[in-house]
Amino acid sequence: EGLQQARAPIYDVPSAVEVLLAGSYERLPKCIEDVGMQSTLNEDQQKPALKKLDILVRSKLLETPVPKEISEVKISDGTALLHVDGEFKALVTLGYRGHLNLWRILHLEILVGERSGPVKLDASRRFLLGDDIERRMAAADEQQQNPFIILYAVLHEFCVALIMDTVIRQVHGLRQGRWKDAIKFELISDGSMGQGGSASSMQITQDGEYEATGQRTPGVKITYWLDLDKSPGTSDAGVCPFIKIEPGPSLQIKCVHSTFVIDPSTGKEAEFYLDHSCIDVEKLLLKAIRCNTYTRLLEINKELIKNSQIFRGAGDVLLQCDIFQTDAEEHKKKATMFVARESDGQEVLCVRAYGSSFFILGINIRTGRYQLQSSRNIITPSELSDSEDALNQGTLSAAEVFISLRSKSILHLFASMGKFLGLQVFENGSSSVKVPKSILSASSFLLLGFPDCGSSYFLLVQLDKDFKIMFKLLETCSEPSGKANALDVVRFKKIDIRRMQ
Repeated sequence: EGLQQARAPIYDVPSAVEVLLAGSYERLPKCIEDVGMQSTLNEDQQKPALKKLDILVRSKLLETPVPKEISEVKISDGTALLHVDGEFKALVTLGYRGHLNLWRILHLEILVGERSGPVKLDASRRFLLGDDIERRMAAADEQQQNPFIILYAVLHEFCVALIMDTVIRQVHGLRQGRWKDAIKFELISDGSMGQGGSASSMQITQDGEYEATGQRTPGVKITYWLDLDKSPGTSDAGVCPFIKIEPGPSLQIKCVHSTFVIDPSTGKEAEFYLDHSCIDVEKLLLKAIRCNTYTRLLEINKELIKNSQIFRGAGDVLLQCDIFQTDAEEHKKKATMFVARESDGQEVLCVRAYGSSFFILGINIRTGRYQLQSSRNIITPSELSDSEDALNQGTLSAAEVFISLRSKSILHLFASMGKFLGLQVFENGSSSVKVPKSILSASSFLLLGFPDCGSSYFLLVQLDKDFKIMFKLLETCSEPSGKANALDVVRFKKIDIRRMQ
């Protein structure tokens, strides 16, 4: 009996030959032929069938609450469209394997993408994902569990892995491009995420597809302004700012900045987030840099406004200003173009030197270093560079730097006027005249010589603490020691301009 049951079947060779030669088989029983000839429902039959299915779907949704994370549910023609912003759309209906009480997935659409378009996910991978979710939903329904929680959990976990892998790939691209030496990054894994952080990481294959590795989905820490570590004078010395992008406890993508920064568009604490349907890490990085730039300049702005020597009226200190309107100020607009170019169009701080001339303070987006520019020809480039270095090294406060710059720019103006009038110009001790400290009221001063008087008379130009001009006429003579080109001040006279007519 055992051998009889184990014998090979008698193959239907004639039927097989007919199928191979004719491409069809016409000897099927009549009952099978009738079943095979059944057509689809016509329009009159479809409407009541879809209406009945629609009622069943609505009734089932009332029995099974949809998770709050699903942002939108649309019911039409016996189907339910479940939508989670920036992650996925799932079109479902009833009738899994012929069971009208079980859900089946008709279509899945992954919404995760970047500037070049949606993340690549081929049809076979999408089908396998949908088939796996259907089986899990059916098992959950049989165990009196919510199948939509299974649907959301699986697809959300899948989308989070896609998002983080897209972020990591973009960061690698930034490091190989324009941000090569300006940023660094590291992968982070927060152990406090618990079970929510144990999502399967989706790694990129050479074909541009994604494969699960079963590891914890990592986060990314992007550090910028690396030169701040080399600037001991900055308030954040030794701590370069950074932004973290990582899955939170509930697998929600979080973007957190290392320090408190203000968003210039709102005036409130900056909030950072990723647009999952158009992931752009560089855009997020530029926003972090812009907010940090604005916050640092805002602190300097507050410091200068409190200083009565610098801030004397509206317009003396302007943050995020657009004051380049007239033709007379066109040269100042050109002077600002350098700062704007390096700051990628970010905010700048304008501090009045005198009249319509300004100093422009910006921050380099790549290094985080302060950059000083000025209106044309109001100060020498070397003095501006020295002030910029002092500001970056922290040897002088911002108020001290701009007080010094304003004094030097006004003296530079009088030096230009003196040259125009044919006078000899000596700035900050460049002449052979030894000016006694007792008659100097500031570290910066200007000496104007009169060619017709030889080396006998000089005009000393200084500024008081309120930037008012003080003139003193000096009479000099040669030193008794007989040193060549050495002149001593014999006497001086203070010139009161207010009494001159």
